[in-house]
Amino acid sequence: MIKNAKLSSGFTLIELLIVVAILGILYSVAMPSYIEHMERSRRADIQQVMLQHGAVLERIYSRNGGYPNAFDTAKNTDFYTFTYTALNRVSGAAADANFKSRAFTLTATPKIGSTQAGDRCGALVIKHDGTQSADANSCWE
Repeated sequence: MIKNAKLSSGFTLIELLIVVAILGILYSVAMPSYIEHMERSRRADIQQVMLQHGAVLERIYSRNGGYPNAFDTAKNTDFYTFTYTALNRVSGAAADANFKSRAFTLTATPKIGSTQAGDRCGALVIKHDGTQSADANSCWE
């Protein structure tokens, strides 16, 4: 006896919808975690660069008796913009004196429109005395 069996191949619409729903749930759970991980990674990279800049500025201070009035922070990235601010200029210093600042602030601000713009830490700051700060706690850990 030979039975006429119809072989079915492919997926039903219900099976396909179930798979799409499962993928959507996985995406909604995994994506925020991935984004947070990438923000932490970029933040750690920029903190390393800021600490390197701070070390360079300290060497300049020890050699010249002051911080430079201008410092090249050309290490701007796709995600952050650096700003160097010389503070506490010595009174009576010549206007063209290059190394008469007694303090500095380095700031890394997330670029607007970049994926880092939503980072909870916001602007990262390091000062001449090693003080590190950010908009949120635990950003320099």
